Amino acid sequence: MTIITLLMYATMVTTALLANPWLFFTSLMCLCIVIGFIASLAGVGGGVLFTPIMMAFTSINPDVVRSTGLAIATMSSLVSARPYLRGNLANFRLVLVSSVPYTLFAIIGSIIGLHITSVFGSVGKSIIRLSLGILVLAIAALFMVRGNKTDIPKPPRNRDKLAESLRLNSAYREGSLNMLIEYRVVNLQWGLLSLMGVGLVSGMFGLGAGWAIVPVYNMLMYLPLKVASASSIVLIGIGDTAAMWVYINSGAFIPLFAIPCLLGIIIGARLGSRIMPKVKVSWIRILVIIVMIIAGLRLIQQSLPLLVGWLP
Repeated sequence: MTIITLLMYATMVTTALLANPWLFFTSLMCLCIVIGFIASLAGVGGGVLFTPIMMAFTSINPDVVRSTGLAIATMSSLVSARPYLRGNLANFRLVLVSSVPYTLFAIIGSIIGLHITSVFGSVGKSIIRLSLGILVLAIAALFMVRGNKTDIPKPPRNRDKLAESLRLNSAYREGSLNMLIEYRVVNLQWGLLSLMGVGLVSGMFGLGAGWAIVPVYNMLMYLPLKVASASSIVLIGIGDTAAMWVYINSGAFIPLFAIPCLLGIIIGARLGSRIMPKVKVSWIRILVIIVMIIAGLRLIQQSLPLLVGWLP
C-alpha cells in the first residue's frame, strides 16, 4: 500500500468524523493533545504542526484552520511570556522595536490570505495549500540544519549605532554558568527587514513564527539563544494577536472549533514539559520533521490537480 493511499484513507476518516459533532470535537481535542505533546518535546510551537496537519488531512475551511493556528500560537505565547519578562530574559526593548514591522506585516499577511481564498474560491484555497506545502517542507529543512545555532554567539567587532541609540544592548543571568552575560544587538536593520517577511508568512498561513524569529534573533542579530527564544515568545503574543483579529472580523474564527484545539494543545504541552527530562528529544525532533514532510507533500499533492487544470 503506497503512502498516497494511506493519506487518502486518513483524509476519508477525518471527513467521516465531521458527520458526528461530538465525536469530531472529542477526536479533535485528542489530536491536539498529541500535537501539543510532541511540539513541546521538540521545542516548536503547536501552530507549526496544527495548521499543515489540519489543512492536509481534513476538509475544514482553510481560513478557519489558519485563524485557529494563530490562536494557538497566541495562547502559547501568553501562557509562557510572563516568567520570561519577569526574569528579564526577554529583551523587551527589542521586542517593542521588532513588534512594529512584525505586527504590521502579520496583519497584511492575514488580509492577503483571506483575499486569496475569498476572491479565487477553490483555486485560491489550492494556492494557499500549495504555498503552505512548500513552506512546510522548507521549515522541515530548516529544522534539519538548525543545529548550526549557537547558545551564546560572539558578535562581530563592528557596533550597531541604531541599536545602541535605542538602548537595545542588555544582559541576562545565565543560571547554568552562574554569571551575568552581556550581549550586543547587531544588524538591527536587516533583522527588522527579515521580521517583515516572517510576519507576512505568519499572518498568511497561521503558523506562528517561533521557527523563524529565533534564527533571526540568534543567527542574524547575535542574541544568546535563550534570549532569542524568550523574546520570540513575547513577540508572537503581540503580532499574532493583531493578525488573529483580521480573521475574527471576517468571521473565519469559530470559537466552538478553536476551544477544543486550544485545550488540547495546552494539555499536551503540559504533559510534554513534565516528561521531557525522561525522553530523548532528538528522536521527537526527527518525528516532527517526518510529520511535516508528509503533511507538506500531501498539501502539494492536494493542490496540484486543480491548479494544473486551471492553468491555460
